[in-house]
Formats: sequence, structure tokens, C-alpha cells
Amino acid sequence: MLMCAVLGPAHAQVFDRLYEDSPQPVLAQPLSWVAAPIGSVASPDAFADTRNWNFQPYGANTILPTSATQEAWARFALPATQIPQTWFIRIPRQTVVKVSLYARDMQGNWSYQSAGEAIAPAQWAIRTRVPSFELQTRSEAEKVYYLRFEHRIAITERPMLLSPIDYIDGSSRVGLVIGLMWGLFGLLALLCVGAFAVARNKVFLWFGAFVVMLLLTQLVFIGYGGWRLWPQSAYVNQIMPWVSSALALATGAWFCAQASYARDSHPHIYRLLATVAAGSLLLACLTAVNPDLVPRPLRNLWAAGAALSLIGSLIWLSLRGQTWNLLLLAALAPIVLAALMRLSYNVGWVMHVEAAQTASVLSALAGLLCTFLALIWRGRDGLLARERAAALATYDPVTGLMLPHIVDLRLPQMLLRSARLKPGCGVLLLRWLDYSQAPGAPGNDRRSAALACIGAILRGVSRDVDTAARYGEDEFIMLVEGPVSRNALSEAATQILASCIRFSEKSDTATSLNIHIAIWHGGTGMHITQTVIDMLKDRLLQMSSGTRRPVQFVDATEPITLPDKDVNQRKKDLLAKIDALETSHPEPVASIPGSELTGESVATK
Repeated sequence: MLMCAVLGPAHAQVFDRLYEDSPQPVLAQPLSWVAAPIGSVASPDAFADTRNWNFQPYGANTILPTSATQEAWARFALPATQIPQTWFIRIPRQTVVKVSLYARDMQGNWSYQSAGEAIAPAQWAIRTRVPSFELQTRSEAEKVYYLRFEHRIAITERPMLLSPIDYIDGSSRVGLVIGLMWGLFGLLALLCVGAFAVARNKVFLWFGAFVVMLLLTQLVFIGYGGWRLWPQSAYVNQIMPWVSSALALATGAWFCAQASYARDSHPHIYRLLATVAAGSLLLACLTAVNPDLVPRPLRNLWAAGAALSLIGSLIWLSLRGQTWNLLLLAALAPIVLAALMRLSYNVGWVMHVEAAQTASVLSALAGLLCTFLALIWRGRDGLLARERAAALATYDPVTGLMLPHIVDLRLPQMLLRSARLKPGCGVLLLRWLDYSQAPGAPGNDRRSAALACIGAILRGVSRDVDTAARYGEDEFIMLVEGPVSRNALSEAATQILASCIRFSEKSDTATSLNIHIAIWHGGTGMHITQTVIDMLKDRLLQMSSGTRRPVQFVDATEPITLPDKDVNQRKKDLLAKIDALETSHPEPVASIPGSELTGESVATK
């Protein structure tokens, strides 16, 4: 309103201009107009008798009183020029039923060209977004032209007389606005689909539908629909402004009903919004079947009532203490302003239709972006809760490793891939022998610290394609995807064992990570999941009776004997050999070596 008060009515020329500095020819006869009943004037020859027709000057604030029973004629003349010049008449209104330009041809007969809703855009003389006609001045006498306006309601827009340079410049700027619409609206719709895929909240889908319908409505109002989408159909060109607007109201009302949480807190508001959505959808269907089924004043009344219902519902919910709806209302405010920009041009508060269209598109984009950010902000708590629940259902909170049911799902798939592709895979099953003796007092949980250390060791050794999980209270498992060799699996077990020994030596507590590792290496052939697990557990059971080696393959044959060396001495010998191995092979410890490595691991030796 402040803009309107400052600018005021901006129509200051007889012919409207596209820009302030747009050139215009000096008219040989000023633009004037007269109203006539529909069909009473067959050709401009009827205006030869000036006594029956009182042409009035076409001033800055002229409104053509066209209606269902009355049409308007406008008359002007261009002077003769020594050099032929080209000019364009442009009617800056997409919703005009029919506009015709009459001019005498070389034989002196009246020829005319028409454009508008009643004619398919493909049949216009100039295929443009809005009705446009081309004029040429010649070195002959001045030439008189007549414009015939047929429309259902009064026309506030005034025709433009443009030079070819301004005409092409205006088309380029409108093309930029259309490209901006396709790009940003489309990107926002894709973001809504992505947000739904992440959050699994249907509100994003309804908002995406609202974005698409607003895009279609803007394309229709800007003239792109009839120009590119349905240039061969006059009927679609007539119904789409109302159909797209009604569908935008329906999707907007349903989105507000879902996003405002009115269904649980205010059922009467929810029923009102649902009624607005259903009524708008019904109006769109009836208009698509026959535009005359619902009178135009009733359609305008429904559109105004639906918009006021949406705004009033959000205001009521905000006043009742739901701050989220106040944020939603503030985000939707620019979209309402986008709808008012077109009305501002019709009233005369905005100078050019291109300025109104650009402001409408930018305002709608700003409102949609704010609404999307508000939805993201509102749904962050639910998204974090779902991610937390998914993490608790997948990972062990103490070790950070996966839970056993993940292994039960992935192990059969890994064995199936190994059988089909024959790359060879591996499974490492670990058991912490001192789990039951590890102290676990509240506030000083040494057992939890040791379990966290084991989890960190397994995560550091495993690759992205591998799976490390806690398989029991004192058992841990690692699925190693192929291709992998026995030597690579042995190297991985050596790294795990060395890390556990170092943790035990560096720890200032009595906690000891004394572990046994059983390794299964699968080559070709089909293997049963339970069979593999049973073999690994049997090997660990045998190893617990006493063995020289803490790392063994399940297919190794070794008699079970009691150790003949001190345990501490064996650990020192193992660490010395591992240090020598790492010195000679300074690869990082945090990944499993590939199957191309050769040599036998220290632990297996």
C-alpha cells in the first residue's frame, strides 16, 4: 500500500509503453474509443457516419466497458513516413476473450487479424504470449486502424505501441523470468521429494504438490501455457486460468491442514480447511468440464472466501498458542502478495505488466522458500528421533558395533555372493576370555571401557564394505567381503590381536584384553550360515581349553595341548615379531590388506 501511495496511477501515455524511454511515433489521429452492442458493427465502415458514433479520447485512466453484451472499438492513425517503419501493438492482458485489428489492404478492403482466448494461440498472426499485431507505416497517406475488444468484464489494461527493439527486449526479459521459474520452482519441488525420502513426512509431498500447482498457475498467468504447452487448443486456453488457480487453492488448503496439525488440536479448523480443499477441487473439475457451469462472480467469490479462510485459520491457530502456525503464516504471506501483484496492475498501481509478473514470481519464490525452510526447522526433531531410533536398532551403544541381527541378514548374502562370483570371503569370530572377570562398578565401568576399545579396534581394521558386530556378551564377529585371501585374513587377525595386547599393557587398570580369534575362509562352493557359525564357535571352544596360538583357522588340525610357556613371555615374543613386521611393512593398520599380499602372519606362525 505504501508503494501504491507513492507511485499512484502510472498510466500517463495514450499508448502504454514497455519502458520509460521507449520511443513512440506521433499519431496522425489520437487514440479514441466507443462502446457498441455485441455484433452490432460488422465492419469499421459503420463508423463513417460520425453522427451515430461518439468516439471519446482514450486517456490515461480509461476503462473499456466491455461485457457479455457490449464490445469496445478503438481508433487511431499513423502518419506517412518516407522510410517504411515497423511497429507492434501489444495487448498486455492474457485473459482477454478476443481482440481484432482492422486495417485496409492494397485493394481498399478491410482485412483483420485476431487473437485472444477464443482463438488457439497457434492461429494468431504473431505467436506470442499475449495478443500482438504488427503494423507498418509507408510513404503513402496516413493509415487508419481499428481495434475491436470483446471481453466478459471491463478492461483496465491499455494497448502498447512498441518498436521492434523494445518488443524483442521485453521478450528476452520475460524469457529470463520463465527460465527462473522453471529452474527454482523445479529445484524446490525436487527438494521436497528429497526431504520426504529422508524424513518420511507426507507434509513435504503436499508442499511439493503446492509448489507444482503454483508453478502452473504462474505459467498460465504469464502466458507461457497457451504459447508453449497448449498452443493448438482455444478451450484449454480459456479454462486453464481458473483450473490452475482452483487447484493451487486446493493443494494450498490441504497442505495447511496437514502442516498446521489442526486435525488433532482443532478439528473444526481442520474440517474447514478440508472443505476449502474439496470445494476448490470440485470447482476446478466443473470449470474444466464447462466454464459456464459456475458463474464468474461465484468463482471469484469462492476464490476470495477460500483465501480468507486459509489466512483466518492460520491466524486463529496462532492466537491459540501454536507458534508454528504463526511461522507458517509469515512464510505464506509473500505468496498472497504474489497474487495481489496482478490485481495491483489491473487497478493501475503498477506501471508495467512485466514488472508485476516479475514481482509476482519473485514474491512467490520467496514465500515458498521460507515455507520449505520452516518445514525443515519444524521436522528436525522428528527426523532426529527417527535417526536415533534407527541407530539404537542397528548399533550396540557400548561398543559402537552393529547388533547380531545385522549379521544374520548380511552373512547369508555374503555367502551367496561368494558362491556365485567365487571371490572368496572371510569371517572372524572373537571371544574375550576375561569378560566375566572384568570389573564393572557404576561410575568407573572398566568393562565398558574395554568393550569400547574392542569396538574401536574392529572398526579401525574393517573396511567400508565389511561388517563388524557384537555377536554376544563376550563374542564379536567381523564379516570380510571378498576377494580376500587367507593371508589377508591372518594379517587382519594379527592387527586385532596386537592392538588388544597393547591396550592391556598401556592400561593402568586390571582389565586385560585376552582374546581368541577363529577365522573361516570361504573359497568356492555354497556354504550354510549356521554351519559357518557353528564351526567358528567349536574352534573357539577348543581353543579355550588351552592352545599355543590365539588365532586359528577352522580347517586347521592341531592337537589341544596345554601351553608350555608363560603367557606374558608369549605376549612379549608376539609383540616383538609384530614390531619387526610393521617396521618392514609400514602400511596403515586401519585397513585389511588385499588378497594379493603373500606371507604368513605372525600370529598364525
